[in-house]
Amino acid sequence: MESSDNVTVIGSGSAAAAVDRVVVNLSVTERGRDAGTAFEAAAHTATRALAVLADDGADARSVRTSDLTLGPQVDYRDGREVVLGYQATQRLVLQLNGLSRLSRMLTDLATQVGNGVRIDGMQLVPSDPAAALAEARDAAMADARTKAEHYARLAGRELGRVRSVSESVQRGQAPVAMGLGFKREAMAMPIATGDAAITATVEVVWELLG
Repeated sequence: MESSDNVTVIGSGSAAAAVDRVVVNLSVTERGRDAGTAFEAAAHTATRALAVLADDGADARSVRTSDLTLGPQVDYRDGREVVLGYQATQRLVLQLNGLSRLSRMLTDLATQVGNGVRIDGMQLVPSDPAAALAEARDAAMADARTKAEHYARLAGRELGRVRSVSESVQRGQAPVAMGLGFKREAMAMPIATGDAAITATVEVVWELLG
């Protein structure tokens, strides 16, 4: 009588996708002796930052406020809390499809807005990774089958039908580290994009026959 057992393997595959979308996390932070002064200063800097972005081509739907805070800055002296001043912060998220304007925007923010603005981080991602994902899945499944066939040969068995498939996907991004070390006369900050790696991992269970 023919026996039937299982073999479980994990296959992985990856494919490159062109980076053509960016998400930039910005923050505006100002300090003052009192809450009103800090808040007004932050409002002025945020307004200036939004104007610079608009001048460089970012429309109203490209930028949103993700957080707004206002609170005291304190220190402890002789066991007592002492208010040193107040800090107001607004965090902004900039999203762009296409990267042609990005370099100019970042440089203009750094050189035209003032020290109250920060670039906290940036993600460069593909806007449509579907084709790369399909290619990564093909490679992952082929990798899984190669491993399963090897194990079957080692066990003196043959592969039967697939019993189950489960998948995990990592949508890659091009890592970028940035700071605000621009000079006032600086040229536009160059941004190296490259491709993002889309990785698929599959866990496949096959029957073992024989």
